Amino acid sequence: MYISLSLLINVSVSAQDESNSSSGAGQSAALALSNGIDISYLTSGNGSGDDAVMQFKNPNDYSNGVMSANQELRVRSNRTFKVAVRCDGSTFQYSGNDNQSLNDMPNDALWLKVTANNTGGSVKAPFSTTSFATLSHANQDLLVDGRNGGNQTFSVKYKCTPGFNLPAGTYSMNVVYTATQQ
Repeated sequence: MYISLSLLINVSVSAQDESNSSSGAGQSAALALSNGIDISYLTSGNGSGDDAVMQFKNPNDYSNGVMSANQELRVRSNRTFKVAVRCDGSTFQYSGNDNQSLNDMPNDALWLKVTANNTGGSVKAPFSTTSFATLSHANQDLLVDGRNGGNQTFSVKYKCTPGFNLPAGTYSMNVVYTATQQ
């Protein structure tokens, strides 16, 4: 005897109306920020500025000194910062026709003044915006408590008063600015 079995399968498919269809997905975005700071010259956009050339043409220049053009720098930092300045040597490097050992101009012949400060910080003594202060081989704080930001600028001007004891030639010294987060 055969038994007949019938199986009925009911499949229901529900389609959404296309005007109401939607789907979603979610994701968390995480940022891993590090402390970041840099200092650069506005003219070059990097850490090497154009040479600050001061030409001495007559006796009054030797007596009164000669000033450079403004040197403009920018600090970008995500924290408050300070800027220090120093000369990279204890004497200027001489290039000329005389005996090198007799031609050492001490670094205290080079002076600096802050001519503009848009860092939100303060100019640190002995430097100021009204008078020149001598530079040294040791780091000296120039600006303190600069505000974080991407365009914190300041400008400086150099003055050199070499006196009359040095022969003609070219005297050069690197000035180093260091920006440090506080």
